[in-house]
Amino acid sequence: MTNLVFEPSTTTHWKNLFPNKMLLLGSQNLNDDEELIATIKSVAQQEIKNTSGKDETVSVIQFDNAPPMVLNITNARTIASLYGEMYSDWIGCCVQIYATKVKAFGLDQMALRIREAIPDTNQNVDEYENLLRASTTIGDLQKAF
Repeated sequence: MTNLVFEPSTTTHWKNLFPNKMLLLGSQNLNDDEELIATIKSVAQQEIKNTSGKDETVSVIQFDNAPPMVLNITNARTIASLYGEMYSDWIGCCVQIYATKVKAFGLDQMALRIREAIPDTNQNVDEYENLLRASTTIGDLQKAF
């Protein structure tokens, strides 16, 4: 059974022994069978140190409730399929993050992936639904959104 969490867990993963190297969200932040519900705060290009210690510019997604995460093409496509092609539209949206084993750089290793479904955050949407149902013009719809 999957356990949904709203902040990264403190785990005993060996990578957590080196906190200065773990400033980004990674599989080490989730216990087995945990999935993180995170709210997107921003998406931008950022310079980080790669595994070789060299500066590298990568896409990074910032969250309201978790450390930032490098945004790879796989996860970007998934988020785009959920919330649209313009990453500016992703701000304030929730994603469900899980760890899975992938083949990368010739090795089997754990990686973070975004679930291909909008997470149920138990948010009450009755007010918005009523506004949408009451809309009779395009202007009403625009105000509702």
